[in-house]
Amino acid sequence: MMIVEKLSHTTRTMKSSMIRELVASTRDIEGLISFAGGFPSPKTFPAEILKDLYSKVIRDEAAGVLQYGASEGDPVLKKQLIEWEGYDISASQMLVTAGSTNAIYYMTRALVDPGDVIICEAPTFLGSLVAFEATGAELHGIPLDQEGLDLNILHSKVDELQSQGKKVKMIYTIPDFHNPAGLTMSLARRKALIEYAIAMQIPILEDNPYSRLRFSGEALPTLYRLATQDYLNHEVVTEAVTFSKILGPGMRLAFVKGDEKLIERMCSWQQKVNIGPDNVSQRVAARFFEAGHMEPHLAKCCDFYRPYLQKMLEAMAKHLPSYIQYTKPEGGIFTWLRLPEDMNADQLFQQAIAKKVSFIPGSKFYPSNQVKYNALRLNFSFSTMEQIDEGMRSLGKLMEDFYA
Repeated sequence: MMIVEKLSHTTRTMKSSMIRELVASTRDIEGLISFAGGFPSPKTFPAEILKDLYSKVIRDEAAGVLQYGASEGDPVLKKQLIEWEGYDISASQMLVTAGSTNAIYYMTRALVDPGDVIICEAPTFLGSLVAFEATGAELHGIPLDQEGLDLNILHSKVDELQSQGKKVKMIYTIPDFHNPAGLTMSLARRKALIEYAIAMQIPILEDNPYSRLRFSGEALPTLYRLATQDYLNHEVVTEAVTFSKILGPGMRLAFVKGDEKLIERMCSWQQKVNIGPDNVSQRVAARFFEAGHMEPHLAKCCDFYRPYLQKMLEAMAKHLPSYIQYTKPEGGIFTWLRLPEDMNADQLFQQAIAKKVSFIPGSKFYPSNQVKYNALRLNFSFSTMEQIDEGMRSLGKLMEDFYA
């Protein structure tokens, strides 16, 4: 018996993470300068504090944290998260998950049947596209402008889809320091999107990995905060927040806020997939908050990353051809380069690897039916200052050679 012949249709057609495959394929290249991964710098990990907290939690709280825990999340951590959020939210409106991709998957499974439509930004985070497609969703991408999701195109697309009898189940957006585009949605655009979603009764999934990594400019309220406080609507926005870029991705810790009934259904999916998130890491995070470490730690992270972003922007201005456009984010860990229409970033990737420089081609961030090839994503959080300058010099030379 060939087991591969027994695989389900979903498994046979399911896509893997092309970003992880690209990063893995270049891992053993000696001397490689990588702007490819979405890795936070290990220098920002609060390792010494976490080492002591893990030891203390196991020593003092083992009977509880090494036992099966609540599927909806550790109540001790939830209490700290509610205080951190700083506004009225109940524990029943919150679910702790093993990373935000799980939260995104649970919401998708709770709302979407095969053939239902999910509206997303184009480009958007590949990990979410993979999760959406695994549920059989039909994806439609909406372009971004300088203020975020283009609402005129969104309105037209939803009208078109509904006229065809299709069910638009969800709008997925990354408003703060967008992955991969580096953009931040304006306050006016946030309000307009919420008002439209309420009027059309389309839920919004707000993916929020980066908002607290702001290095300059004024922080904006999340869509969830605006919806619940300004519009008194607790149903329209569900917000997923991860600690991967703050405490460390290896902790696999995130939480999601939303309507109580939806959170309950998402929790049911969590029970089926992994029973619940890791109890030890949850309790360690709770004690991290309780001891007052989070805000000083966030300040240190921002202070650490700020000069790397500045270096990346300076190096791009210095080394890249003048016809290359790029975002100038105020935080997060990515910037996005837009190339001329006739320049293919997939081909540029192969040339760059030969020069020991890597990035992620922009084609990986689009729904499969609307791929574009003239863009690329750069990560600035993992390289040294010298590597940033050298890498941009190499990329600039390759781009200039394209028209030579």
